[in-house]
Amino acid sequence: MAIFCGDRSSKAAITAVSDFKKECLIDGGSLFTSESVWTPDCVEELVVYFVENLDEGEGDFFSKLKVQLAEASPQAKILASEMMWFMLLCPSNIGAETSRKNIQQVFEFSGQKFSEISTDIYDKYLNSDVLSGIGSAGTAYNTGRWRELCYFINITKKLLLLPQKERITLLDDYQKFSLWLEQVPENEQRQLRHMLLYLFYPEFHERIFGNTDRKAILIQCTDITSAQFNKMKTREADQRLYKLRQKFEKEFETKELDYYDVAPLRRLWKGDLNKPLITEPKGDYTVMTKTRELSAPNLNQILYGPPGTGKTYSTIIKALEIIAPQFLVENHTNRTALKAHFDSLLKANRISFVTFHQSFSYEDFVEGIKASTGESNQVSYDVEDGIFKAICDRASSSVGGVVAADSFDKAVKQLQEKCEEADKRIEMKTVRGRAFEIEFSGGATFKVFPRSTESTDPKYVASIANVRKLYLSGSKDGIYNSSYVEGFLLYLKQHLGVKDPESNTVKSSAKEQPFVLIIDEINRGNIANIFGELITLIEPSKRAGGEETITVKLPYSKTPFSVPSNLFLIGTMNTADKSLAQVDIALRRRFEFIEMMTDYDVLEDIPDIDGINIRRLVEAINKRIELLYDREHTIGHSFFLPLKDQPEIKKLASIFELQILPLLEEYFFEDWERVGQVLGDHLKSDNNLRFIIEKFESSEISKLMGDEWELPGIQPYIRNEAALTDPLAYIGIYEPIN
Repeated sequence: MAIFCGDRSSKAAITAVSDFKKECLIDGGSLFTSESVWTPDCVEELVVYFVENLDEGEGDFFSKLKVQLAEASPQAKILASEMMWFMLLCPSNIGAETSRKNIQQVFEFSGQKFSEISTDIYDKYLNSDVLSGIGSAGTAYNTGRWRELCYFINITKKLLLLPQKERITLLDDYQKFSLWLEQVPENEQRQLRHMLLYLFYPEFHERIFGNTDRKAILIQCTDITSAQFNKMKTREADQRLYKLRQKFEKEFETKELDYYDVAPLRRLWKGDLNKPLITEPKGDYTVMTKTRELSAPNLNQILYGPPGTGKTYSTIIKALEIIAPQFLVENHTNRTALKAHFDSLLKANRISFVTFHQSFSYEDFVEGIKASTGESNQVSYDVEDGIFKAICDRASSSVGGVVAADSFDKAVKQLQEKCEEADKRIEMKTVRGRAFEIEFSGGATFKVFPRSTESTDPKYVASIANVRKLYLSGSKDGIYNSSYVEGFLLYLKQHLGVKDPESNTVKSSAKEQPFVLIIDEINRGNIANIFGELITLIEPSKRAGGEETITVKLPYSKTPFSVPSNLFLIGTMNTADKSLAQVDIALRRRFEFIEMMTDYDVLEDIPDIDGINIRRLVEAINKRIELLYDREHTIGHSFFLPLKDQPEIKKLASIFELQILPLLEEYFFEDWERVGQVLGDHLKSDNNLRFIIEKFESSEISKLMGDEWELPGIQPYIRNEAALTDPLAYIGIYEPIN
């Protein structure tokens, strides 16, 4: 049942609301006094003095409410205070003491002292257990409190016009009451609707008060799309959430489930529980900050953080730390030189780069069978190395502290071209004189056809990595089909000018030459499908030459394989796609994690643009995102770096229009009201300075659809294009505009 709230308890509030239903909504009495205030007459006063007399001027909600209700009766003012009591039961981001002060303020509009409320009433309805809150209502609930009060007044007006027996029947039935609420204006948009249904019927309704979270849960945990949710009646979303709870209760064999404070439901739709879950697997992996100095580069590391924090950008530095540390030290301030050196290493195959995605597979990463068609249109299936196996083979070939110069690779390339241009296979001989033919099969593998067989389906292959390894080391240990590999090398020496390695290598007096594989967006791929059995082999102790070296036989080529100890893996991970807590545990155990968050100091180099301070702007946006969502979806500094060279309002407008607003729209599932809050629109009195505005005015809706029509679903919003080029709109994000 949804009454379970994790670390919080809603029982005191629900018990108080049970009394409220009988005392106020059914009997028409009062919660705080012995008077009759929940009557049609008192409600009508609130309609006249508040609903039909809205004050859009300066001042806070309570000071304006006092003026609006100045001519109302004391009973109507007590009714308003009890409505305020009900409205403050759920929000946990206000606090019991503040809630009590707000209730007291409205109650004393009546002329009565709050201290005169009986101790029994105070202990039952105004204690901290009752007013401590059940869940966050968000900023919109507080800034739009007047809308929620109008909604509550309209509900009460319609309800109290019903006969008492009909009210009792209606309030006892969740489905009937939920359906009845649809006749109340703005029922689809108001958060108080969800609070009211939860407090009245906690067995059926979730403590989810905002549409953004309701939408996110249904999208992440069911097959509903964003567009489908936007067109869905709120009552239909309620039903889907209830069915989802029933499913989870059966799946997890408990009714103590909550979407916010405890596993497992929160992780299903939001990920991290705002706790250091990354310390769960003791000793399995390490989380570092990017400022920590490494004594030696870790073999496996992942840079993780929100979008735009420079993760991919930093892989260049990380790769050079490993391969060319001295060059990095000498040129650390020269980004152009660093990038040029990185590109040269990429071209020399010392660094490889790959991006994971949902359809990336083991066959792409390690090895797979690829179909090809020959000149006779006959389809053949060849084993082709993936990017991981290819760089492992290159790193393995760098044995004995030497790296082959260009002549070997040039000779292999010439042979590949010769095979492609030839009308028939190339003939070679083993060192014992047995003839065989080879055919280039693509990638880094040649098919081998012994002369003694007429089969067109070769049973042997010769990999370039093994030929290079034999060439450099002179040892056939661990080389599959060694007689053909040896014959292959003999051909390269005799026909393509490959010299002995002693005269054709660059010596290294230090250690084996390191290689780097950069895996961008590593969390977007299916790790189990991509790495397969090789996930174990990347552990330092399991690599070639390690204490517990493991060698496996690959499923397609049937060749033995191990991961060399001089291959470094650098991954990047966007936490907006998937939080660290959701990452495959097998991956988390084997990598060191380095957090990359927004670097506000970098933004100090951007000059003020028409009075706009970019650092303060980004900091304010990110703080609101943390309050409304989480820190994993903040905005990185790199989005704004083009402003260094072009500090103009036109460029800032382009960044917001093409990058920031679409990203926020994705984060909040097209809940434009929440997007506007991130940009401070709810604090701007001038509608022209708001980035997100309502598409239709009330008068326009009435003209188009009639006075009785009510907008289903979410209020349509549009971008305010004029605000994008107004400096005051941006300044209003981080400071009040007078």
